[in-house]
Amino acid sequence: MPTSFSTLIDHYAAGGSALRPAIASLTRDDCLARPGPGDWSIQELVIHLADSDQIAADRMKRVIAEDNPTIIGFNESLFIANLFSDEQSLDDAVTVFEANRRQMTRILRRLDAAAFTRTGSHNEAGTLTLTDLLRIYIDHLEHHLTFLFQKRERLGKPMG
Repeated sequence: MPTSFSTLIDHYAAGGSALRPAIASLTRDDCLARPGPGDWSIQELVIHLADSDQIAADRMKRVIAEDNPTIIGFNESLFIANLFSDEQSLDDAVTVFEANRRQMTRILRRLDAAAFTRTGSHNEAGTLTLTDLLRIYIDHLEHHLTFLFQKRERLGKPMG
């Protein structure tokens, strides 16, 4: 496997341990507050990350295992609004996120270079390769962690 794929996988894997420290020392009230930026609370943001990471793993597995599978988009706002995000366990969501990243990393590390060019057809974004999906979900976590850190700042609880 070329170094670039290995580096991408390493970056993806490292994201698995980024979420727990990002919410360390926050109270339930902190996590349910809406200090901005954005409309979501930290609780909702973390639940979204757990949900979307499971969807990402499903998408990547389909691209690996099936020939040009259909990849369906989802409405993240409806997931947050209708799946009782404020009542879910934040600890469980982080645990699921961590375990999902570890499991998917094991799969990714076993693949040859050709697997990273395999494609799926997203109903909104068009053709995506496994490499595209990997990059999207690396960036997705970083994007949302930026919001989470900004929310912590506004709560007066910046990262150490």
